[in-house]
Amino acid sequence: METGMATNRVLAAATFAMATLLTASACAAPADDSGGGSKAADVYADKARVGEVSDLKSIDEFCGDKPLKVALADGTGDNAWRKTARAEFEDEASKCPNLTVMPYSDAQNNPQKAISDIKAIVSQGADAIVVFPDAGEALLPTLREAYQAGVAMVPWTANPGGTPGKDYTTFVGHNTVNDGRTWARWTCQHLGDAGGNVIFLGGTPGNTQSTTEMKGIQEELESNKACANVKLLNQPGKPIDTDWNPAQTQRVVSGLLTKYPQIDAVISDSGDGSLGGIRAFLSAGRKLPLWTANDLNGFACEWHRLHKQHQSFNTVTVSSRTWLVRLALRKAIAAKQGIKNDEPEIVNIPIHEDTFDASKQPRCEPGLPSSAILSADLTDEQFKRIYN
Repeated sequence: METGMATNRVLAAATFAMATLLTASACAAPADDSGGGSKAADVYADKARVGEVSDLKSIDEFCGDKPLKVALADGTGDNAWRKTARAEFEDEASKCPNLTVMPYSDAQNNPQKAISDIKAIVSQGADAIVVFPDAGEALLPTLREAYQAGVAMVPWTANPGGTPGKDYTTFVGHNTVNDGRTWARWTCQHLGDAGGNVIFLGGTPGNTQSTTEMKGIQEELESNKACANVKLLNQPGKPIDTDWNPAQTQRVVSGLLTKYPQIDAVISDSGDGSLGGIRAFLSAGRKLPLWTANDLNGFACEWHRLHKQHQSFNTVTVSSRTWLVRLALRKAIAAKQGIKNDEPEIVNIPIHEDTFDASKQPRCEPGLPSSAILSADLTDEQFKRIYN
C-alpha cells in the first residue's frame, strides 16, 4: 500500500499497559532491551542478524533518489541519552538531501500518547519512522498498522515483540549478552590468577537488558579458564536491582559492603548509577575496585579524579550506543527506497574506554554535564548544542 492510505486506517481497540517504565538516568539503557520473557536472548542467538561495528556502512549507500519524510518517535525524551540519540538521528538524516525530518515526538512515558503520536506522524505523510517503543508490546498493533499501510517502521533498542517483516520492517539493537561477556572477560583478566569476589549491578527489577547481560556474564565465568577463581556474589541469574539510579545504587552498594567484607570488582551496566556505587565505597572507607559500565562523561571524570588515590580503581566501558539510531534510520530509508541493506540488525558493541589501555583512556570533558555521552558520533559543537 502507499503511505497516503494511512489516513484511512482505524486503530483496533486494545488494552494498553506500560510494559516498561523508563526509570533509567541520563545514559542508562532502557528497561526492556530485548523483548522480555524466556525468549529475551533469542534475538542475539541468530547469527544472521548479529554483526560488528566494522560491518556498518555510510548512509550515502541508502539515500536513494525518492524524496522521503522521516521521523523519530520517542517513548520519552527527557534525558541526555535520548537527546543525544535525537541529535544523531537528525545528523544522519541531514546527509541525504532528499530526506525531510518531521517534528520530533516525545510520548513522555505515556503509552497512549506514544500510540497517538505515531498515528499522527503517519497521518501527516511519514514514509519512514524510527521508534523507541518504551511501551513494549502495547505499541505492536500501532506499529503493525503503520507498516501494513506502507510506512517503514524500525523500532530500536527496545524490542516490542512481534515479527520483523510482518509487524514492522526490522528491529535494530545491540547484543547485551555480548556486553556481559565483555565485562566479565575484562574483569577476570585483570583480577588475575588470584581471582576475587564480583557483584553485578543491574537496573529495574526483571528488565531484560540486565538479565541478558547476566546471561553473558555467567557464560563467560563458566567457560573462561581465567575466571576459575572468580566468584559472582549474585544469586544465580539475578542482577542486583538498582533502578539505574545513583541514589538507589548508593543505598544498595552500602548494604552489600556491610554484607561482604571483600568485593574486588563491580560489573555495572550504568555509568550514571555507578557514580552512586562509587560514593558508597568511599563513604565506607573501602578501596575502589575494578569497575565496568556504559560510557558516561561523569564516570570518566570520576576516574580521573580518583585513580591516583585509588590505584586499584580501574575501569572499562562499552559505548552507550546512541549511534545505533543511525543504523535504524538507514534500515528504514533503504526499505522505502528499495535498496538492499545488509548491515547487521544486532551489533556487538566493542570496548570504548579501558584504563589499562593507553589508547583508550577515559575522556573527561569538564565543560559538559556529567550525563554527556561522548561515544556519540557527534562533533564538539553538536555536543555543546545538546547539553548547553
